[in-house]
Amino acid sequence: MNRTVLVVDDDPTIHTLLQDYLQDLGFQIVHATDGRTGLTLFEQHQPCLVIADIFMPGMTGVEMLEKIKTGPHPSPVVLISGVQLSEAELQMQRERADGFLEKPYMFWQLKEMIGKLVPEMQIRL
Repeated sequence: MNRTVLVVDDDPTIHTLLQDYLQDLGFQIVHATDGRTGLTLFEQHQPCLVIADIFMPGMTGVEMLEKIKTGPHPSPVVLISGVQLSEAELQMQRERADGFLEKPYMFWQLKEMIGKLVPEMQIRL
């Protein structure tokens, strides 16, 4: 099974942290800094999971999510955000995405979410 995770975030620190953590769990990481590049990489690699920041230049994570979900090979998408959202905005993101995490989040929260979204994956401890 494909063990590739697409991480789309314009913050290099988040990319590095997620890459190190997810590689330790046994995943291969593909990274983009914006939604348009993320969509291109999504089509090329067809990852088992996408983790995307909501607010990025060009195409937002929500716009990317909508294209992934309506495409021929949808994958689970977890949206992340470091921007304070209103309760209405939070509810809307939770309804659109398969998962949502507010920065800063704990890695155990991400691991738990991956286990729910990709249960056939055996996650290394």
